[in-house]
Amino acid sequence: MNENTDLFELHECYVNSILFDNDNNYIVSIISNKKEYGISLIGHDGSILTFVDSGCANNAHISTIHQILLRFKQDCGFELAKVIIEAKYGDVIYCRLNWYHRDKDRDVFNVANIGDALILHSLTQAPMYITKFVLDQFETFDSDGYMETYED
Repeated sequence: MNENTDLFELHECYVNSILFDNDNNYIVSIISNKKEYGISLIGHDGSILTFVDSGCANNAHISTIHQILLRFKQDCGFELAKVIIEAKYGDVIYCRLNWYHRDKDRDVFNVANIGDALILHSLTQAPMYITKFVLDQFETFDSDGYMETYED
């Protein structure tokens, strides 16, 4: 093992809340290792994530592009096995989608942005992980305190 191997150690994480920040952007609160971190999303991704996470997508009369992708993948024999928040360079967060093919017992991977990865995670409830490399770049976040600043 080289000295960088531990940077890609995986830690379980989950979405705690989705906050609108009054500037057409969203902050997604995730929890990992009993700490809360905030991830900024552009308005479009945040809106779709909120739509999906709230359950509205379950009864929508028009499918989102993410639902269409999932249906296509499922029809081809794939299921989303896990989402990995893998790397962060500047403002860009890269995620790896791990698709598993049931019949061929094969894994296929795609790289996606954080918005699409969180939306697909919310639609499937596939396990989600974050690397130590990314966690080390995040600052802790207090979603309760953040909301109180807008109430004052």
